[in-house]
Amino acid sequence: MNPQKEHLFKDSTIYFTATLISTGISFITLPIYTRFLSPSDFGIVALFLTFGLISTGLVSISIRSATYRYYFTFKDNTKEFITLNSTNIIFLVFIFILSGSLLYFISEFASKYLFDGKLSKQIIMLSFLCGCLGYMYEYFTLLLTAQKKAKIFAIITIMMVILNTGLSLFFIFVYSLTYMAKIYAYLITQSILLIALIFISHSFINFKFSYNKLKKSIKFSFPLIPRKIIGLTYKTFDKLMLNNYNGLASVGYYTFGVKFAVIVKYFMDSIAKAWNPLFLEKAHENTEEAKNEIVFTFFRMSFRIMIIGIGIIFFSEELIKLLTTREFYPAMYVVPIYVYYYLFDIIGMLAVNQIIFAEKLTYLLPASIVSIVLNVILNIILIPKYGIVGASIATAIAALISVLVTFFYGNKFYPLPIKKMKIFKLYLLVVLFTIPIYPIMLSNIHFLIKILIKGFLLAGFIIFGIRNRYIDLHFTKRLFKLEIK
Repeated sequence: MNPQKEHLFKDSTIYFTATLISTGISFITLPIYTRFLSPSDFGIVALFLTFGLISTGLVSISIRSATYRYYFTFKDNTKEFITLNSTNIIFLVFIFILSGSLLYFISEFASKYLFDGKLSKQIIMLSFLCGCLGYMYEYFTLLLTAQKKAKIFAIITIMMVILNTGLSLFFIFVYSLTYMAKIYAYLITQSILLIALIFISHSFINFKFSYNKLKKSIKFSFPLIPRKIIGLTYKTFDKLMLNNYNGLASVGYYTFGVKFAVIVKYFMDSIAKAWNPLFLEKAHENTEEAKNEIVFTFFRMSFRIMIIGIGIIFFSEELIKLLTTREFYPAMYVVPIYVYYYLFDIIGMLAVNQIIFAEKLTYLLPASIVSIVLNVILNIILIPKYGIVGASIATAIAALISVLVTFFYGNKFYPLPIKKMKIFKLYLLVVLFTIPIYPIMLSNIHFLIKILIKGFLLAGFIIFGIRNRYIDLHFTKRLFKLEIK
């Protein structure tokens, strides 16, 4: 096997193992959380995390993207990268302190008009703090992935969920807290792990500030700002509408359904952490062989993600009924549609990298504009009529159109020998195999028969993929023999 490809799948395996362990711990504890926290409590936590994500995402101007991109540019000039990295960190600390001070004076307004009084002024301030800690946590973990330090990343990821879960349960059982247990746990866990990450990455940090390096980073990340704003609006508008139309409980159901669908994203992220550096390295080779290697890896990566996605679509009903109480069962109708949001984004894993490599980030904007306009319009139409299912449909449709626009520009600025019809057939295959899922969910047949039917459908999808060469059996067998050193 090609050493780069072998390294890709070794790292992907490590990332996925960490994700699997983390997700496993999260789901094992769900029966506890759902007995002590109500759907409304989950709704408050969801809004808490959402505001922190939005506020810090807006003021950070996506500068960590510049740090990641220029790590590869200055790979052989460590001194230059240290200056750029330190400059960006100093900028972020300054902008977070300034923004937090301003937020203090408008937090009461945000509580009343954004969240209908459901989040207090104090929770909004804690939310911003949580967002700052979370942004810096992701900043440093992104730096780890650029360095291909998969094992360290895995340890940090597992520690995150262990600490967070342990502290949440401690506050629930010892202090009888509900949603505040999860809020305090997030804040304490992120603080501890951020300190650890700073220590791990200390060789890339000094106190030198360079105006030219900041200008370079902002110039790179500036085209991402509108896309970032649109993306954050995209992730927020549905929750705010659900809260205003149907109350906190509907936000809880929706968030809970997304919690199961997001397993697909975890798997995608574990692959992307190895895929993105490989793509950029291959793209820099600028040969036909390297381009063919990118396409080859993309299709095999895509099919594996889709197997996970279809598995979640098929068995989300059983998972939710097994791990939660009857009060949370409505969440299962969100999962199948929301999974498509992530499956459509598989194309984005290719197209966004094409645009980043070509340094044409401005062309990410058209897709973002189309996406948010569609998302808002569809949410306004569908949420009042169909609630959480309507929000899921709006999200999936907007994601599809957005990724098609991104794909168009990606292939325009960095063309690859990719067969568009092959991609279309793969998605058509997914649709055909998942169409029966809602009739099966709504039927009264025995759950064992349901599981059997879903098992046959999943096996059929895998067999069809093998026969159409979306997956290489010889290649797969080789992967299973790899030893992680």
